[in-house]
Amino acid sequence: MIRDGTVFDDDHLPTSIVGRNSHMNEVTDALAPIQDGFRAENCFLFGPSGVGKTTVARAAVRELRQEVLDVPHAYVNCWQDYTRNAVLEQIARDLVGAALPRTASTGRLVDLITDNLHGPGVVILDEVDQLRETKVLYDLHEIRGLSWIGIANREVDLFADLDDRITSRISVGYRVHFDSYGEDTIAEILDRRAREGLGPGAVNEDVVSQIARLSEGDARRAIAALRVGARMASREGLSAIPSRLVEDAVTDAKCEVRQKTISKLNTHQHALYEVLAEEDGLIQKELYARYEEVHDDPVTLRYLRENHLPKLEHYNLVDIERHRGTKRYHLVDVDHPEQHPEHV
Repeated sequence: MIRDGTVFDDDHLPTSIVGRNSHMNEVTDALAPIQDGFRAENCFLFGPSGVGKTTVARAAVRELRQEVLDVPHAYVNCWQDYTRNAVLEQIARDLVGAALPRTASTGRLVDLITDNLHGPGVVILDEVDQLRETKVLYDLHEIRGLSWIGIANREVDLFADLDDRITSRISVGYRVHFDSYGEDTIAEILDRRAREGLGPGAVNEDVVSQIARLSEGDARRAIAALRVGARMASREGLSAIPSRLVEDAVTDAKCEVRQKTISKLNTHQHALYEVLAEEDGLIQKELYARYEEVHDDPVTLRYLRENHLPKLEHYNLVDIERHRGTKRYHLVDVDHPEQHPEHV
C-alpha cells in the first residue's frame, strides 16, 4: 500500500505548503534582500510542535534558491548540536564547505566561515532555544552577510538567558507566530501525502477526517498515523485503511512521535524524564533534588525551571498540576490515579 515511504518522513519537504501562506510570505520577505545581494533580516519562528515551523523555513530557503542560484545555506538542529563549536562546525561544513581542522577553536571556525562566505547566506537554527552556549548567536551576527532563521517554541524561552549584548544584536528581526493547525488543514495535508505516498484508493475522505480530528492539530502525529494505518491495513491484506483501524493508528503514532522526542532529549531533560518515570508527581524542589543526584553536571534550579522543564511541557512529555501556588510534575500518558492535592 505504501508506494513511497519517504513522503512520511519528518524531513520530507512537500512541493507546496498547505495552510501557511501568510507565514511563508513573512519569511520570504525577511530573506528578500538576498536577491539584491544584501544581508537578509534575521527571522524568528515561534509555535508549538507539529505546526509546520521547520517546513516553512526550509520551503522559504528553497524558494530563495530558485531565485538566487547556489545561495549559501545551512541547517543546524540545535537540539543535537547545542554547543558553540558544534553549531559553527555544522555551518562551516554546510554553508561554505570548509575543510575543518581536527580540533578547530571557536575563533578559527568563525574565521573559516567569514573568509569563505562570499556574498549573503542564510542558516536555519532549528530548536534554537536548546543552545547551551548562546554566545554563538553573537558570533553569527558578526559574520558579514550571514542571516539566520531561528525556530523555537516560545519567544520567552529563547531570550530568557541571553545577556544584554547578545539580545541587543539579535532581537531585531521578523517574528512569525504559528498556531495549531485546524482539522481541515490537517485533512488537506494528509490527502496530499496520501496521493504522493500511498496506492490509489488507499484512504477515503472519512478516514482522513477521522485522523485529522484525533491528531489535535499536530501534523507530525497525523502524518505518522496515516503511515501506521497503511501498514496495519497492509498486514491484514487490505488495499485501503478501514475506519476501525484509525484510533489504534493514531494511538500508535502518538507513542512513536513521543519515543522520537524522548530520544532527542539532552542529558538534563532525559535525567528529569527518568526521575519522573521512577517517581511520578514530584513537586519542583523534590524533582530538582532527585535530578541533582542523578546528573553529573547539574544546572541551577532557575535554569532548569526556565529552560528544560518548559521544553518537556511543550513537547507534551510532562504535564503540570497546579494547586495552591505549587507545581507538581507528571509524565503525560502515564497513569497516576492517586493524586493527593492536600499533600502539595
